[in-house]
Amino acid sequence: MSLTSFHFLFFFAVLLCLYYLAPDRLRTALLAAASLVFCYFAGGKRMLASLVFATLTTWYAAARMEASGTKRGRNAWFYGALLLNLGVLAVCKYLNFFIYTGRAAGELLKREFPFDELSIAAPLGLSFYTLQVLGYLMDVSRGTCKAEKSLARYTAFSCFFPQLVTGPINRYGDMEKTLYAKKHFDYKQVTFGLQRIAWGFFKKLVISERMAVLVNTVYGDYQTYSGLYIGFATVCFAFQLYTDFSGAMDIALGVSQALGIRMAENFDTPFFASSVSEYWRRWHITLGTWMKDYVFYPLLKSERWIRIGERARKRLGKKRGKKIPTYLGMVVLWFTVGLWHGGAWKYIVGSGLLHCFYIIFGQMMESVFQKMKEIFHIRTECFSYRLFQSLRTFFLVCIGFVFFRAPSLRAALAMLKAGLYPNVWIFTDGSLLKLGLDAPDFTVGILGLAVLLLVSSLQLKFRAEGSGVREKLAGQNLVFRWILYYGLLFAVILFGFYGPGYDAGQFIYQNF
Repeated sequence: MSLTSFHFLFFFAVLLCLYYLAPDRLRTALLAAASLVFCYFAGGKRMLASLVFATLTTWYAAARMEASGTKRGRNAWFYGALLLNLGVLAVCKYLNFFIYTGRAAGELLKREFPFDELSIAAPLGLSFYTLQVLGYLMDVSRGTCKAEKSLARYTAFSCFFPQLVTGPINRYGDMEKTLYAKKHFDYKQVTFGLQRIAWGFFKKLVISERMAVLVNTVYGDYQTYSGLYIGFATVCFAFQLYTDFSGAMDIALGVSQALGIRMAENFDTPFFASSVSEYWRRWHITLGTWMKDYVFYPLLKSERWIRIGERARKRLGKKRGKKIPTYLGMVVLWFTVGLWHGGAWKYIVGSGLLHCFYIIFGQMMESVFQKMKEIFHIRTECFSYRLFQSLRTFFLVCIGFVFFRAPSLRAALAMLKAGLYPNVWIFTDGSLLKLGLDAPDFTVGILGLAVLLLVSSLQLKFRAEGSGVREKLAGQNLVFRWILYYGLLFAVILFGFYGPGYDAGQFIYQNF
Protein backbone atom coordinates (compact mmCIF):
# COMPACT_ATOMS: atom_id res chain seq x y z
CA MET A 1 0.00 0.00 0.00
CA SER A 2 1.88 3.02 -1.29
CA LEU A 3 1.29 6.59 -0.12
CA THR A 4 0.10 7.48 -3.63
CA SER A 5 -2.31 4.57 -4.04
CA PHE A 6 -6.10 4.69 -3.89
CA HIS A 7 -5.90 2.05 -1.17
CA PHE A 8 -3.92 4.43 1.01
CA LEU A 9 -6.36 7.28 0.45
CA PHE A 10 -9.24 5.01 1.45
CA PHE A 11 -7.29 3.76 4.48
CA PHE A 12 -6.52 7.32 5.57
CA ALA A 13 -10.10 8.53 5.07
CA VAL A 14 -11.49 5.70 7.22
CA LEU A 15 -8.85 6.25 9.93
CA LEU A 16 -9.44 10.01 9.96
CA CYS A 17 -13.15 9.49 10.63
CA LEU A 18 -12.59 6.81 13.27
CA TYR A 19 -9.83 8.83 14.96
CA TYR A 20 -12.00 11.86 15.64
CA LEU A 21 -15.08 9.78 16.49
CA ALA A 22 -13.19 7.64 19.02
CA PRO A 23 -12.88 8.69 22.69
CA ASP A 24 -9.56 10.29 23.67
CA ARG A 25 -8.48 7.27 25.71
CA LEU A 26 -8.74 4.95 22.67
CA ARG A 27 -7.08 7.13 20.03
CA THR A 28 -3.49 6.14 20.79
CA ALA A 29 -4.34 2.43 20.67
CA LEU A 30 -6.31 2.98 17.44
CA LEU A 31 -3.34 4.77 15.90
CA ALA A 32 -0.93 2.01 16.95
CA ALA A 33 -3.20 -0.71 15.53
CA ALA A 34 -3.80 1.19 12.28
CA SER A 35 -0.05 1.73 11.88
CA LEU A 36 0.65 -1.99 12.21
CA VAL A 37 -2.08 -2.73 9.63
CA PHE A 38 -0.50 -0.22 7.24
CA CYS A 39 2.94 -1.74 7.88
CA TYR A 40 1.67 -5.20 6.91
CA PHE A 41 0.02 -4.06 3.67
CA ALA A 42 2.89 -1.73 2.74
CA GLY A 43 5.84 -4.03 3.39
CA GLY A 44 4.46 -7.49 4.19
CA LYS A 45 5.38 -9.86 7.00
CA ARG A 46 9.12 -9.10 6.87
CA MET A 47 8.61 -5.40 7.47
CA LEU A 48 6.04 -6.05 10.20
CA ALA A 49 8.32 -8.53 12.00
CA SER A 50 11.31 -6.19 11.76
CA LEU A 51 9.30 -3.19 13.02
CA VAL A 52 7.78 -5.13 15.92
CA PHE A 53 11.24 -6.42 16.87
CA ALA A 54 12.72 -2.90 16.86
CA THR A 55 9.78 -1.59 18.87
CA LEU A 56 9.80 -4.30 21.55
CA THR A 57 13.56 -4.38 22.06
CA THR A 58 14.00 -0.61 22.40
CA TRP A 59 10.85 -0.14 24.52
CA TYR A 60 11.79 -2.89 26.97
CA ALA A 61 15.48 -1.93 27.10
CA ALA A 62 14.64 1.74 27.77
CA ALA A 63 12.30 0.75 30.61
CA ARG A 64 14.93 -1.55 32.14
CA MET A 65 17.61 1.14 31.79
CA GLU A 66 15.51 3.60 33.73
CA ALA A 67 14.68 1.00 36.39
CA SER A 68 18.27 -0.17 36.78
CA GLY A 69 20.06 1.19 39.81
CA THR A 70 23.60 0.79 38.49
CA LYS A 71 25.53 2.28 35.59
CA ARG A 72 26.67 -1.18 34.58
CA GLY A 73 23.07 -2.42 34.38
CA ARG A 74 21.96 0.60 32.33
CA ASN A 75 24.87 0.12 29.94
CA ALA A 76 24.11 -3.57 29.53
CA TRP A 77 20.52 -2.91 28.48
CA PHE A 78 21.50 0.04 26.31
CA TYR A 79 24.29 -1.64 24.38
CA GLY A 80 22.36 -4.89 24.12
CA ALA A 81 19.38 -3.25 22.38
CA LEU A 82 21.69 -1.01 20.34
CA LEU A 83 23.75 -3.90 19.00
CA LEU A 84 20.69 -6.04 18.30
CA ASN A 85 19.06 -3.39 16.14
CA LEU A 86 22.27 -2.30 14.45
CA GLY A 87 22.95 -5.98 13.80
CA VAL A 88 19.64 -6.39 11.97
CA LEU A 89 20.36 -3.24 9.95
CA ALA A 90 23.91 -4.38 9.13
CA VAL A 91 22.90 -7.88 8.04
CA CYS A 92 19.97 -6.74 5.90
CA LYS A 93 21.60 -3.72 4.27
CA TYR A 94 25.39 -3.93 4.53
CA LEU A 95 26.50 -7.55 4.68
CA ASN A 96 26.75 -7.79 0.91
CA PHE A 97 28.59 -4.46 0.82
CA PHE A 98 31.35 -5.82 3.06
CA ILE A 99 31.47 -9.07 1.09
CA TYR A 100 31.68 -7.17 -2.21
CA THR A 101 34.39 -4.87 -0.82
CA GLY A 102 36.31 -7.87 0.51
CA ARG A 103 36.16 -9.60 -2.86
CA ALA A 104 37.34 -6.45 -4.65
CA ALA A 105 40.23 -6.08 -2.19
CA GLY A 106 41.07 -9.75 -2.66
CA GLU A 107 41.28 -9.26 -6.42
CA LEU A 108 43.65 -6.32 -5.98
CA LEU A 109 45.84 -8.32 -3.58
CA LYS A 110 45.51 -11.44 -5.76
CA ARG A 111 44.03 -13.43 -2.91
CA GLU A 112 40.81 -15.39 -2.83
CA PHE A 113 37.98 -14.03 -0.66
CA PRO A 114 36.06 -17.00 0.82
CA PHE A 115 32.51 -15.53 0.85
CA ASP A 116 29.97 -14.98 -1.92
CA GLU A 117 27.27 -12.31 -1.98
CA LEU A 118 23.97 -13.30 -0.39
CA SER A 119 20.40 -12.80 -1.53
CA ILE A 120 19.11 -10.54 1.25
CA ALA A 121 16.39 -7.92 0.81
CA ALA A 122 16.06 -5.29 3.53
CA PRO A 123 12.55 -4.72 4.90
CA LEU A 124 10.88 -1.57 3.59
CA GLY A 125 11.84 1.59 5.51
CA LEU A 126 14.31 -0.26 7.75
CA SER A 127 16.87 2.56 7.91
CA PHE A 128 14.27 5.15 8.87
CA TYR A 129 12.53 3.43 11.77
CA THR A 130 15.76 1.89 13.06
CA LEU A 131 17.36 5.33 13.46
CA GLN A 132 14.19 6.66 15.06
CA VAL A 133 13.96 4.00 17.77
CA LEU A 134 17.71 4.12 18.41
CA GLY A 135 17.44 7.88 18.82
CA TYR A 136 14.79 7.29 21.48
CA LEU A 137 17.01 4.72 23.19
CA MET A 138 19.95 7.14 23.27
CA ASP A 139 17.77 9.99 24.55
CA VAL A 140 16.61 7.82 27.45
CA SER A 141 20.23 6.82 28.11
CA ARG A 142 21.26 10.48 28.24
CA GLY A 143 18.30 11.42 30.40
CA THR A 144 16.89 13.90 27.87
CA CYS A 145 13.55 12.09 27.86
CA LYS A 146 11.75 9.61 30.11
CA ALA A 147 11.19 6.00 29.11
CA GLU A 148 7.64 5.40 27.90
CA LYS A 149 5.91 2.90 30.19
CA SER A 150 2.94 2.14 27.90
CA LEU A 151 3.68 -0.21 25.02
CA ALA A 152 0.65 1.07 23.08
CA ARG A 153 1.83 4.66 23.37
CA TYR A 154 5.37 3.77 22.35
CA THR A 155 4.09 1.69 19.42
CA ALA A 156 2.10 4.69 18.22
CA PHE A 157 5.40 6.60 18.13
CA SER A 158 7.72 3.97 16.67
CA CYS A 159 5.20 2.63 14.14
CA PHE A 160 3.36 5.85 13.22
CA PHE A 161 2.41 4.94 9.67
CA PRO A 162 3.09 8.17 7.66
CA GLN A 163 6.77 8.12 8.66
CA LEU A 164 7.51 4.43 8.14
CA VAL A 165 8.34 4.34 4.45
CA THR A 166 10.37 7.51 3.86
CA GLY A 167 10.62 9.27 7.22
CA PRO A 168 11.03 11.88 8.59
CA ILE A 169 13.17 10.57 11.47
CA ASN A 170 11.31 11.98 14.47
CA ARG A 171 12.46 12.59 18.04
CA TYR A 172 10.30 11.17 20.81
CA GLY A 173 10.68 14.27 22.97
CA ASP A 174 9.31 16.47 20.19
CA MET A 175 6.60 14.21 18.85
CA GLU A 176 5.03 13.15 22.16
CA LYS A 177 3.77 16.70 22.72
CA THR A 178 1.09 16.29 20.05
CA LEU A 179 1.00 12.51 19.57
CA TYR A 180 -0.64 11.81 22.93
CA ALA A 181 -2.39 15.15 23.48
CA LYS A 182 -6.17 15.38 23.68
CA LYS A 183 -7.57 16.61 20.39
CA HIS A 184 -10.76 17.82 18.84
CA PHE A 185 -11.64 18.08 15.17
CA ASP A 186 -9.93 21.21 13.83
CA TYR A 187 -11.24 22.22 10.41
CA LYS A 188 -8.22 24.41 9.66
CA GLN A 189 -5.65 21.73 10.48
CA VAL A 190 -7.54 19.05 8.53
CA THR A 191 -7.92 21.25 5.43
CA PHE A 192 -4.28 22.38 5.64
CA GLY A 193 -3.28 18.73 5.88
CA LEU A 194 -5.35 17.78 2.83
CA GLN A 195 -3.88 20.68 0.86
CA ARG A 196 -0.38 19.49 1.66
CA ILE A 197 -1.26 15.94 0.63
CA ALA A 198 -2.51 17.24 -2.73
CA TRP A 199 0.70 19.23 -3.20
CA GLY A 200 2.71 16.08 -2.48
CA PHE A 201 0.70 14.17 -5.10
CA PHE A 202 1.38 16.97 -7.61
CA LYS A 203 5.13 16.82 -6.97
CA LYS A 204 5.28 13.05 -7.23
CA LEU A 205 2.82 12.23 -10.02
CA VAL A 206 3.07 15.30 -12.26
CA ILE A 207 6.73 16.30 -11.95
CA SER A 208 8.81 13.44 -10.54
CA GLU A 209 7.38 10.69 -12.72
CA ARG A 210 7.99 12.74 -15.88
CA MET A 211 11.54 13.55 -14.87
CA ALA A 212 12.05 9.83 -14.21
CA VAL A 213 11.33 8.98 -17.87
CA LEU A 214 14.09 11.31 -19.09
CA VAL A 215 16.54 10.19 -16.41
CA ASN A 216 15.95 6.47 -16.97
CA THR A 217 16.51 6.84 -20.71
CA VAL A 218 19.96 8.39 -20.32
CA TYR A 219 21.20 6.62 -17.20
CA GLY A 220 19.77 3.29 -18.39
CA ASP A 221 21.94 3.48 -21.52
CA TYR A 222 24.77 5.74 -20.40
CA GLN A 223 27.25 4.28 -22.89
CA THR A 224 25.19 5.77 -25.74
CA TYR A 225 24.70 9.28 -24.40
CA SER A 226 27.44 11.81 -23.75
CA GLY A 227 28.06 15.48 -23.13
CA LEU A 228 25.09 17.64 -22.23
CA TYR A 229 22.73 14.66 -22.40
CA ILE A 230 24.31 13.55 -19.13
CA GLY A 231 24.21 17.06 -17.69
CA PHE A 232 20.56 17.50 -18.67
CA ALA A 233 19.59 14.08 -17.28
CA THR A 234 21.43 14.83 -14.03
CA VAL A 235 19.57 18.12 -13.56
CA CYS A 236 16.33 16.25 -14.27
CA PHE A 237 17.34 13.66 -11.67
CA ALA A 238 17.97 16.39 -9.10
CA PHE A 239 14.39 17.57 -9.54
CA GLN A 240 13.07 14.01 -9.80
CA LEU A 241 14.66 13.06 -6.49
CA TYR A 242 13.60 16.29 -4.78
CA THR A 243 9.98 16.15 -5.92
CA ASP A 244 9.84 12.42 -5.17
CA PHE A 245 11.29 12.66 -1.66
CA SER A 246 9.76 16.00 -0.65
CA GLY A 247 6.47 14.88 -2.22
CA ALA A 248 6.49 11.86 0.08
CA MET A 249 7.21 14.22 2.99
CA ASP A 250 4.30 16.47 2.03
CA ILE A 251 1.94 13.49 2.00
CA ALA A 252 3.27 12.17 5.32
CA LEU A 253 3.23 15.57 7.03
CA GLY A 254 -0.19 16.37 5.58
CA VAL A 255 -1.64 13.13 6.95
CA SER A 256 -0.01 13.85 10.30
CA GLN A 257 -1.34 17.42 10.41
CA ALA A 258 -4.87 16.26 9.60
CA LEU A 259 -4.64 13.93 12.62
CA GLY A 260 -3.43 16.82 14.80
CA ILE A 261 0.10 15.37 15.16
CA ARG A 262 3.21 17.43 14.49
CA MET A 263 6.19 15.77 12.80
CA ALA A 264 9.55 17.28 11.96
CA GLU A 265 10.06 19.06 8.64
CA ASN A 266 12.54 17.36 6.33
CA PHE A 267 13.05 19.92 3.55
CA ASP A 268 13.47 23.69 3.35
CA THR A 269 13.84 24.75 -0.31
CA PRO A 270 17.32 23.14 -0.57
CA PHE A 271 18.08 24.26 -4.13
CA PHE A 272 18.10 27.88 -2.94
CA ALA A 273 21.05 27.10 -0.65
CA SER A 274 24.15 29.27 -1.07
CA SER A 275 26.66 26.60 0.06
CA VAL A 276 26.91 22.83 0.41
CA SER A 277 26.75 23.16 4.22
CA GLU A 278 23.54 25.16 3.93
CA TYR A 279 22.19 22.68 1.39
CA TRP A 280 22.50 19.89 3.95
CA ARG A 281 20.75 22.04 6.54
CA ARG A 282 17.83 22.20 4.11
CA TRP A 283 17.89 18.69 2.55
CA HIS A 284 16.90 15.60 4.56
CA ILE A 285 17.04 17.73 7.69
CA THR A 286 16.14 14.99 10.17
CA LEU A 287 18.90 12.65 8.94
CA GLY A 288 21.48 15.44 9.22
CA THR A 289 20.46 16.41 12.76
CA TRP A 290 20.32 12.73 13.81
CA MET A 291 23.84 12.09 12.51
CA LYS A 292 25.23 15.22 14.16
CA ASP A 293 23.57 14.60 17.53
CA TYR A 294 24.22 10.85 17.80
CA VAL A 295 27.40 10.33 15.74
CA PHE A 296 29.38 13.55 15.21
CA TYR A 297 29.12 15.37 18.56
CA PRO A 298 29.58 12.23 20.73
CA LEU A 299 32.63 11.39 18.62
CA LEU A 300 34.19 14.82 19.18
CA LYS A 301 33.56 14.51 22.93
CA SER A 302 35.09 11.03 23.18
CA GLU A 303 38.39 10.59 24.99
CA ARG A 304 40.17 9.32 21.88
CA TRP A 305 39.16 12.37 19.83
CA ILE A 306 40.19 14.71 22.64
CA ARG A 307 43.63 13.06 22.69
CA ILE A 308 43.88 13.42 18.90
CA GLY A 309 43.19 17.14 19.30
CA GLU A 310 45.83 17.52 21.99
CA ARG A 311 48.47 15.82 19.84
CA ALA A 312 47.53 17.86 16.79
CA ARG A 313 47.81 21.15 18.70
CA LYS A 314 51.26 20.17 19.97
CA ARG A 315 52.55 19.37 16.49
CA LEU A 316 50.69 21.93 14.34
CA GLY A 317 49.95 24.74 16.77
CA LYS A 318 46.69 25.74 18.39
CA LYS A 319 45.06 27.35 15.34
CA ARG A 320 45.66 24.48 12.91
CA GLY A 321 45.68 21.62 15.41
CA LYS A 322 42.24 22.31 16.86
CA LYS A 323 40.66 21.73 13.43
CA ILE A 324 42.16 18.26 12.92
CA PRO A 325 39.75 16.30 15.20
CA THR A 326 36.81 18.21 13.71
CA TYR A 327 37.86 17.36 10.15
CA LEU A 328 38.45 13.71 11.07
CA GLY A 329 35.06 13.63 12.77
CA MET A 330 33.50 15.07 9.61
CA VAL A 331 35.06 12.28 7.54
CA VAL A 332 33.47 9.70 9.87
CA LEU A 333 30.18 11.59 9.80
CA TRP A 334 29.97 11.83 6.03
CA PHE A 335 31.15 8.25 5.52
CA THR A 336 28.25 7.21 7.78
CA VAL A 337 25.79 9.43 5.90
CA GLY A 338 26.89 7.88 2.60
CA LEU A 339 26.72 4.36 4.02
CA TRP A 340 23.21 5.02 5.35
CA HIS A 341 22.05 5.76 1.81
CA GLY A 342 23.05 2.28 0.67
CA GLY A 343 25.62 -0.48 0.85
CA ALA A 344 27.66 0.63 -2.16
CA TRP A 345 30.70 2.82 -2.66
CA LYS A 346 28.83 5.07 -5.09
CA TYR A 347 26.66 6.25 -2.17
CA ILE A 348 29.60 6.60 0.20
CA VAL A 349 31.35 8.81 -2.37
CA GLY A 350 28.41 10.66 -3.95
CA SER A 351 26.25 11.22 -0.87
CA GLY A 352 29.02 11.28 1.70
CA LEU A 353 32.73 11.83 1.16
CA LEU A 354 32.35 14.17 -1.82
CA HIS A 355 30.23 16.54 0.26
CA CYS A 356 32.73 16.20 3.09
CA PHE A 357 35.44 17.35 0.68
CA TYR A 358 33.32 20.31 -0.46
CA ILE A 359 32.73 21.49 3.11
CA ILE A 360 36.27 21.02 4.42
CA PHE A 361 37.81 22.58 1.29
CA GLY A 362 35.44 25.53 1.58
CA GLN A 363 36.41 26.09 5.20
CA MET A 364 40.13 25.82 4.46
CA MET A 365 39.89 28.27 1.55
CA GLU A 366 37.57 30.73 3.26
CA SER A 367 40.29 33.35 3.85
CA VAL A 368 41.48 33.03 0.23
CA PHE A 369 37.95 33.52 -1.10
CA GLN A 370 37.51 36.55 1.16
CA LYS A 371 40.67 38.14 -0.22
CA MET A 372 39.49 37.49 -3.79
CA LYS A 373 36.22 39.28 -3.04
CA GLU A 374 38.15 42.26 -1.75
CA ILE A 375 40.58 42.33 -4.70
CA PHE A 376 37.85 42.12 -7.34
CA HIS A 377 35.40 44.31 -5.35
CA ILE A 378 32.70 41.65 -5.44
CA ARG A 379 29.43 42.80 -3.89
CA THR A 380 28.05 39.95 -1.81
CA GLU A 381 24.75 41.61 -0.86
CA CYS A 382 23.25 41.80 -4.36
CA PHE A 383 20.91 39.35 -6.09
CA SER A 384 23.44 38.36 -8.78
CA TYR A 385 25.93 37.09 -6.19
CA ARG A 386 23.27 35.12 -4.31
CA LEU A 387 22.15 33.63 -7.63
CA PHE A 388 25.75 32.69 -8.42
CA GLN A 389 26.07 31.00 -5.00
CA SER A 390 22.88 28.98 -5.51
CA LEU A 391 23.85 27.89 -9.04
CA ARG A 392 27.37 26.97 -7.90
CA THR A 393 25.97 24.89 -5.03
CA PHE A 394 23.45 23.20 -7.31
CA PHE A 395 26.24 22.31 -9.76
CA LEU A 396 28.38 20.76 -7.00
CA VAL A 397 25.43 18.82 -5.63
CA CYS A 398 24.60 17.52 -9.11
CA ILE A 399 28.07 15.98 -9.37
CA GLY A 400 27.15 13.96 -6.29
CA PHE A 401 23.83 13.02 -7.88
CA VAL A 402 25.72 11.41 -10.79
CA PHE A 403 27.22 8.92 -8.31
CA PHE A 404 23.83 8.49 -6.59
CA ARG A 405 21.96 7.61 -9.80
CA ALA A 406 24.64 5.79 -11.79
CA PRO A 407 24.59 1.97 -11.60
CA SER A 408 28.07 1.86 -10.05
CA LEU A 409 31.02 3.97 -8.96
CA ARG A 410 32.90 3.07 -12.12
CA ALA A 411 29.91 4.02 -14.29
CA ALA A 412 29.61 7.37 -12.49
CA LEU A 413 33.26 8.22 -13.20
CA ALA A 414 32.79 7.24 -16.86
CA MET A 415 29.69 9.43 -17.12
CA LEU A 416 31.45 12.42 -15.58
CA LYS A 417 34.23 12.04 -18.13
CA ALA A 418 31.78 11.62 -21.03
CA GLY A 419 29.80 14.64 -19.80
CA LEU A 420 32.59 17.03 -20.85
CA TYR A 421 31.62 16.76 -24.54
CA PRO A 422 30.03 20.15 -25.53
CA ASN A 423 27.12 19.02 -27.74
CA VAL A 424 25.04 22.16 -27.16
CA TRP A 425 22.94 21.56 -30.28
CA ILE A 426 20.79 18.98 -28.48
CA PHE A 427 18.81 21.87 -26.98
CA THR A 428 17.78 23.17 -30.42
CA ASP A 429 17.52 20.18 -32.77
CA GLY A 430 14.74 18.30 -30.98
CA SER A 431 17.03 15.64 -29.48
CA LEU A 432 15.55 16.08 -26.00
CA LEU A 433 12.14 15.02 -27.33
CA LYS A 434 13.62 11.61 -28.16
CA LEU A 435 14.32 10.72 -24.54
CA GLY A 436 10.90 9.23 -23.82
CA LEU A 437 8.58 12.23 -23.43
CA ASP A 438 6.64 13.73 -26.33
CA ALA A 439 6.20 17.49 -26.67
CA PRO A 440 2.99 17.77 -24.57
CA ASP A 441 4.43 15.72 -21.70
CA PHE A 442 7.71 17.60 -21.90
CA THR A 443 5.80 20.89 -21.70
CA VAL A 444 3.78 19.70 -18.70
CA GLY A 445 7.02 18.75 -16.94
CA ILE A 446 8.57 22.18 -17.57
CA LEU A 447 5.39 23.97 -16.43
CA GLY A 448 5.29 21.75 -13.32
CA LEU A 449 8.86 22.79 -12.45
CA ALA A 450 7.90 26.44 -12.99
CA VAL A 451 5.02 26.05 -10.52
CA LEU A 452 7.38 24.36 -8.06
CA LEU A 453 9.89 27.21 -8.36
CA LEU A 454 7.13 29.81 -7.89
CA VAL A 455 5.76 28.11 -4.77
CA SER A 456 9.25 27.69 -3.32
CA SER A 457 9.97 31.40 -3.90
CA LEU A 458 6.70 32.31 -2.20
CA GLN A 459 7.60 30.08 0.74
CA LEU A 460 10.80 32.03 1.30
CA LYS A 461 9.06 35.38 0.88
CA PHE A 462 6.12 34.63 3.18
CA ARG A 463 8.36 33.03 5.81
CA ALA A 464 10.31 36.29 6.03
CA GLU A 465 6.95 37.92 6.78
CA GLY A 466 6.18 35.36 9.50
CA SER A 467 3.58 33.45 7.51
CA GLY A 468 3.27 30.59 5.01
CA VAL A 469 1.78 29.85 1.59
CA ARG A 470 -1.28 28.06 2.96
CA GLU A 471 -1.89 30.78 5.53
CA LYS A 472 -1.69 33.47 2.85
CA LEU A 473 -3.97 31.46 0.59
CA ALA A 474 -6.51 31.06 3.38
CA GLY A 475 -6.72 34.85 3.58
CA GLN A 476 -7.75 35.23 -0.08
CA ASN A 477 -11.27 35.40 -1.47
CA LEU A 478 -13.30 32.20 -1.53
CA VAL A 479 -13.57 32.02 -5.35
CA PHE A 480 -9.84 32.54 -5.88
CA ARG A 481 -8.97 29.91 -3.27
CA TRP A 482 -11.19 27.25 -4.75
CA ILE A 483 -9.98 27.95 -8.28
CA LEU A 484 -6.47 27.13 -7.05
CA TYR A 485 -7.64 24.10 -5.06
CA TYR A 486 -9.52 22.63 -8.03
CA GLY A 487 -6.66 23.58 -10.34
CA LEU A 488 -4.22 21.56 -8.21
CA LEU A 489 -6.63 18.64 -7.95
CA PHE A 490 -7.36 18.48 -11.67
CA ALA A 491 -3.67 18.90 -12.51
CA VAL A 492 -3.00 15.70 -10.55
CA ILE A 493 -5.98 13.89 -12.09
CA LEU A 494 -5.37 15.01 -15.68
CA PHE A 495 -1.58 15.14 -15.83
CA GLY A 496 -0.48 12.70 -13.13
CA PHE A 497 1.15 9.38 -14.03
CA TYR A 498 -0.96 6.70 -12.35
CA GLY A 499 -3.64 4.08 -12.96
CA PRO A 500 -3.81 0.39 -13.99
CA GLY A 501 -0.56 -0.94 -15.35
CA TYR A 502 1.49 1.99 -14.07
CA ASP A 503 3.39 1.88 -10.81
CA ALA A 504 4.01 5.38 -9.52
CA GLY A 505 4.04 4.09 -5.96
CA GLN A 506 7.72 3.41 -5.48
CA PHE A 507 9.41 6.33 -3.74
CA ILE A 508 13.16 6.43 -4.31
CA TYR A 509 14.13 6.87 -0.66
CA GLN A 510 11.95 4.06 0.64
CA ASN A 511 14.72 1.71 -0.51
CA PHE A 512 17.24 3.41 1.76
